[in-house]
Amino acid sequence: MNKSEKNLKQYTNRIAWMYWKQKISQKDIAKKFNINTVQVHRILNDAENRGSVKVFVEGSFDICRQYEESIKSKYNLKYIEVVPTESTYSSSTQTTADTLDPDPLSIAYAGANTILNKINMEKCRNFGWSTGSTNARIAHILPEIKEPVSFVDTTGSLRSDLSFNPLLGLNTLSRKTKGKCYHLGAPYIFPSLKEKNKFFNLKFVKDILKKEEECEYIILGIGSMQGGTSLYNRVKNHPYLVDKKIFNQIKKDGALSESSGNFFDIKGKHFVYDEIVSKDFRLIKKKKTIAIAGGIQKASAIRSTLLNGCLFGLITDEDAAKHILND
Repeated sequence: MNKSEKNLKQYTNRIAWMYWKQKISQKDIAKKFNINTVQVHRILNDAENRGSVKVFVEGSFDICRQYEESIKSKYNLKYIEVVPTESTYSSSTQTTADTLDPDPLSIAYAGANTILNKINMEKCRNFGWSTGSTNARIAHILPEIKEPVSFVDTTGSLRSDLSFNPLLGLNTLSRKTKGKCYHLGAPYIFPSLKEKNKFFNLKFVKDILKKEEECEYIILGIGSMQGGTSLYNRVKNHPYLVDKKIFNQIKKDGALSESSGNFFDIKGKHFVYDEIVSKDFRLIKKKKTIAIAGGIQKASAIRSTLLNGCLFGLITDEDAAKHILND
């Protein structure tokens, strides 16, 4: 078959399948399509860049395994994964969303892989979800899900004027799964407790809350109340999501970390605010809740959440793990 590269594009997925799934060498693929290995290499790169191929690596890594064992034992976790810090092996400083969240991109890939394992190996069909940069990136990384897997987000994520939050992630998931994606459509914080109570008395809201009861796993991010991290920048760059006055009051009250509207102080003490639409903390403790967060800037916030004892599992990177253990 003597084809131009333009015509070969229709075979991109087939060539990718032959190489990654059937383990056919690039040399043999080149012979089959009567092209050279440089063209094969270019086609495989194109498949990765277009998202046709998702590469995940199973298993722990050298020092990361030691961090995993130490954190798992110290904080009584049932699941732990520590991935290599990208800056150790690469000059890239890419994060889950520049200026919005410093979480390393590698933990988003690890999170996506964990979700796929729960779907394929444990046959999990319902996940609790949370708004944030890392979860939004996980939604982007995940391939098409050929099972009826549903995702439920019961946190408030819209701005106070009900404008859209780009960190939702559910829109992306809804295009990839054969299941359904549910979202409350509520602001992060209501103007008054009266309005919030009225909203939560609506039947469709109660129905969505019940759906999260069916979830076996809940996937959360962790935000820091200190500068440079997600929740802080939401105030700085998107003042309609969290009022700066309220944000400063939460910090004054001792909050060090935030996860889906739930706050934790330096000793792990949990507290919430009536007007904020937070995920039911009772469910976070009851379900298999896995938090996904990393980076040195978030280490203290991750530790404060771990100290509470509400988490089933954690996915983080070695930089954060080292600081968590040394605090």
